[in-house]
Amino acid sequence: MTLIIGARCQDGIILAADRRRMTRYEKGPDTNKLFKLGCGVFLAGAGDDAVLNEARFFIERKAEELQDVKLFDIVEVTCSVVNELVGLYRDKVEEPFGYVLAGLENVTNGKAKLYTIFGAGLSDVPWACIGSGSAYARPLVDLLLADGNLNTHDAAKVMPPLYTLVSSVQTTVGGGVDICIVKHGEGNSVIHHKDDINLKPLRSAVLNALGIQA
Repeated sequence: MTLIIGARCQDGIILAADRRRMTRYEKGPDTNKLFKLGCGVFLAGAGDDAVLNEARFFIERKAEELQDVKLFDIVEVTCSVVNELVGLYRDKVEEPFGYVLAGLENVTNGKAKLYTIFGAGLSDVPWACIGSGSAYARPLVDLLLADGNLNTHDAAKVMPPLYTLVSSVQTTVGGGVDICIVKHGEGNSVIHHKDDINLKPLRSAVLNALGIQA
């Protein structure tokens, strides 16, 4: 039960994930859904928590065996692992699972790229929105991030109110938001956590934009 959002920006890629974990009957402890692999590539997963952790273990292990690794090598490894586990766990888990992957073309340098690996294939995408909260988030992502005309710093400001807004209508999403920024040519990205925020200023801004005095 998850919301993963990724988007291209003027100067790189932004990738974000919530932390809420839901079992079939109750809310579980918060969990990390956005990871930095040992090679420096970022991976954010949506779906059954146990299956995602198993997949990440295999992805990490296979990635360590690669030499002169490129970003697309990690994409292919991730796709192979996901496809194998999709077949193994079909009809055995509550929801489909997959990943959004972000990194530099040459892992330590080059252009930042964004991929989705979900179900039967992979895609090089301008933006991604997957998980149980995606139906609520997708119109907002399309409106605010799809054009790719924001820089990563400004795109990061969009994430906390977006996630808080979705969590208020989709209870399977929450726990704040983890955010990473992968800038073109730089290989020193880290993950930052932002808590839920007060939405009253956002309400006032929307009403004012519509010519309504808040």
